[in-house]
Amino acid sequence: MAQINESLSSQSLIAIHQIKKGVVILKNGGLRSVLEVSGINMDLKSEEEQNIILTSWRNFLNNLNFSLEIVVCSRRANIDNFIQYLQEKTNQESIELLRIQGEDYVNFVKGLVQENNVMRKHFYVVVPYDPVLIKPSTFLDSFKTLFNMNRNAFSSVNPLTDEEFNEAYQQLIIRRDMIISQLYRLGLQSRPLTTPELINLYSSLYNPEIFEKENIKLPQEFQ
Repeated sequence: MAQINESLSSQSLIAIHQIKKGVVILKNGGLRSVLEVSGINMDLKSEEEQNIILTSWRNFLNNLNFSLEIVVCSRRANIDNFIQYLQEKTNQESIELLRIQGEDYVNFVKGLVQENNVMRKHFYVVVPYDPVLIKPSTFLDSFKTLFNMNRNAFSSVNPLTDEEFNEAYQQLIIRRDMIISQLYRLGLQSRPLTTPELINLYSSLYNPEIFEKENIKLPQEFQ
């Protein structure tokens, strides 16, 4: 069996060519819009409400004439800054009983973090539009592409002209807005990620060990 060329740069193994106007442009000319979507706690719904939601979701998917990608990102959260905030507020407390209760709570949070991973979950829907489709010409090409053995599958770029991009962008926006509207009918709030947010998202996906070390930001009321 052929071996993967170890000399390939990490960049050549990424399908993304460019990110602009809040859109991911793939090397094959495809465009992607990424929506961040709120979640629904089904455990808080009655059985009837759950059935309605599931039926509506099924109908939503069945009526689509293009594919969607649903992504759930789970990542360990670093809450050191939150613990530090609690400790500082506890130390500033002048009432002894409240200070003791504060210390107990800080110790509880520390123990909880040590015994369990505090996870952050984000839900995304990826809306595609492919004005250019590059299909392998042979079964062998398909096999190589599947197992990352074909350098051209990642490194070759089929750039879009400004006119082609604008036309494809308009079609993508139509799809994106339709998905946002349909999700809203299901009780799901969604919004498209901006260019900086997309860059940050993909950087975190390709470098999870770096982003997991970063502290989560405190809500405004805690600052």
